[in-house]
Amino acid sequence: MTPTDRRSFVYLGWQGHANFGDDLLHETWRAALDDPLDIVAPLNARDYLRGAASFARDRLRTRRAERVVLIGGGTTVGFAAWAEHARLAARNYVAAGIVGVGLGAAAGSDTYALDRHQQDWEAWHDLDRLRIAGVRGPITELEVTTHLGPVTISGDPALLYPLVRPVQPAGTPGERRIGVSLGSDPTSRFDVETVATAVDAHARATGADQVVAFALSVPDRAVARTLSERLRTPSVVHEYADVAETMSAIAACDLVVSERLHGAVAAVSLDVPTVPLSYASKCDDFWASLTGHPAPITVGHTADDLVRAMRQADTARSAITGAVFAQQERLEGIRRELSEWRHGVRSTTALLDSSGASA
Repeated sequence: MTPTDRRSFVYLGWQGHANFGDDLLHETWRAALDDPLDIVAPLNARDYLRGAASFARDRLRTRRAERVVLIGGGTTVGFAAWAEHARLAARNYVAAGIVGVGLGAAAGSDTYALDRHQQDWEAWHDLDRLRIAGVRGPITELEVTTHLGPVTISGDPALLYPLVRPVQPAGTPGERRIGVSLGSDPTSRFDVETVATAVDAHARATGADQVVAFALSVPDRAVARTLSERLRTPSVVHEYADVAETMSAIAACDLVVSERLHGAVAAVSLDVPTVPLSYASKCDDFWASLTGHPAPITVGHTADDLVRAMRQADTARSAITGAVFAQQERLEGIRRELSEWRHGVRSTTALLDSSGASA
């Protein structure tokens, strides 16, 4: 057996559900680790039974390998459901431990998120051999430090994508595009008419040729079409189907306005001026990791507020670019640790020891 055959990651995430952000994280780690990451843990006990044959094949394939569960990102830490997902994955795959990278947590004051997802910090505390190798931003840093112990900010792992997968802008060169992503959980928290009014005003002022209404998940398609219908500026709807294709479409934009968190993450990773629309604390967590302050636009904003933020986005880009580079360096250090473990260069004890985290 080669060293790689003796070590295997079990990936724990929400990819495969036609959601750009979750698929982006999975694709980023596949490329960064040069690993197909095709051993994917089910997300609850009944799924282990429903997929018993597939689970058995995965266990058989890695029967002589040492396993580590990799939580590749997302707003997961602190939530009861994700602690249970991690516990089941570690138990069923007989994993040596659990590593989470760039994880996010909801702020204790975020009633929007916490009304939808129950927190259980004790369940996270009880996970055996858990290492959180960096968190998304300062809100998560405070929550995790308070409830579990000190952590460092690494940034969102999807920031690595352009470093591990080449991205070529799509579309006609020379056209000026504004990308807009509105989410739906189950509907956008932002007023479509207000957003359309602001985007049209900015398009007129800057000579933009086209607006791309991004639907970054299947439920977003209706609001993307509604936005496109409300706009006076020529527009198209981009429905997410493939990570590389969507990254190319985002790279072709001169400005991105995004309610979807990973629309903003993708845009700043590609050095595109970005205005995040904050609908929950996770958006502020990410934005504060880059700028030191919350996202500039929140629920209830006016068209003038959004126009002002769009106008200022290009000026803010240079400082954000530097912060992205710094986080990419931290994430690269963690990627190196994971890769060294998989290839037998780093011991499991060293990988799971939080004191051995990359600077």
